[in-house]
Amino acid sequence: ISSTTTTTTTSGSTNQSGRSSQQQQQHQQHQQHGTTKDLLGVDSRIARRVSLDSAEAAGHHHRGHDYLKCRYPRCDATATLAEARKTYKSCHNCSHLYCSRECRRAHWERHRKACLHSRVSALCRLVLSTCKDDADTLRHLSALARRGYLSQGRGVVRILFRSPESADSFIKQGFQCLGEVSYVRWPDLLPAEMGPELYSELLKLSTEYKPDSKMLIYVAICVVSEAPGSATAPVKWERQLVSRCAKLKLCRSVVNEIVASGPGGEKTSPRADTVGDVLVLSFNILSKTTQRSREQVSLNIQTVLRQRGVNLRKHYPEVFQRLATFVEGSTDRFLPVTLHPRDNVTGRAFVCIIMPNYGDSDRVQFPVSENSDDRVVTVDVGADLGDDLTSKL
Repeated sequence: ISSTTTTTTTSGSTNQSGRSSQQQQQHQQHQQHGTTKDLLGVDSRIARRVSLDSAEAAGHHHRGHDYLKCRYPRCDATATLAEARKTYKSCHNCSHLYCSRECRRAHWERHRKACLHSRVSALCRLVLSTCKDDADTLRHLSALARRGYLSQGRGVVRILFRSPESADSFIKQGFQCLGEVSYVRWPDLLPAEMGPELYSELLKLSTEYKPDSKMLIYVAICVVSEAPGSATAPVKWERQLVSRCAKLKLCRSVVNEIVASGPGGEKTSPRADTVGDVLVLSFNILSKTTQRSREQVSLNIQTVLRQRGVNLRKHYPEVFQRLATFVEGSTDRFLPVTLHPRDNVTGRAFVCIIMPNYGDSDRVQFPVSENSDDRVVTVDVGADLGDDLTSKL
């Protein structure tokens, strides 16, 4: 089982500068003495996220002094913001700050009940367990996975819950409260939604799983939480998507139907809108990658796409800017990205995956869809492709 958290931030209209320190203390005491039911009240009872740049809004700023207090209640250690940036340790799953690893460890048993990622990640695990144990849910997901595989090829059953409360309702009541379910073929997985680590893991599982007996389940729970801004700026709201994936056995009745149908008995033609090319533009990122090699990667990516009538700067300006930042050396990482452009030559839509590899162990083996007409073409855009790319495409 793999998990990840992705976050987006928006600004609200509420100003938090008028909140009194007494109200903040009561708020924290309420969080600390919560029962296991607090797992469900993420939106209203989640611990306020702490930022070194907004300590006052987080309630750990001494007025008149730029000091930050250790979040372990039994520790009175404080430090200036400058010192805290150098020495304080943050929670692995949120922004709580501690003066030492010992304080972080000592506070964990209590803090874990309020930690956003830990609580919602635990919900994801329970959702996956319920999918496995609830007969009606397992039968429904298995049938969907089988139909999706036959019509679209290898992919993932995606279950989205709009809130932790809806996920908990499913855990308690089963199939009748199942979240939004859909089948996503592997080229349509979005790394921006699930994070690069889980994305890579799902691609790997898509290659390895046996569709005649197994299915891939991807659970995502959306959480909207409050994050402090500056003393005068409005409050910020974070939309976080906590995700987990797992490989489950198909329902026995579905497996029996597969066996009864015999070889080739279930084959169906892929839908017209799911058939197309998958263009994978991969390149290696080494610890000492030169600017010249990065420029070559950028040039090759744009050249390959231009041959299909896609102008990266014009059609995908955000991706172009990310690539430019990578070439300049401002960052050593380039996160995977999936595009869905249209080939101007053939008029057909295709999937383009720009995938960096951080060494051979990180290289992803992209799956082959046995039952669809997808054609997977992989181009190493880090190599010298020469003047003629036609043979490579």
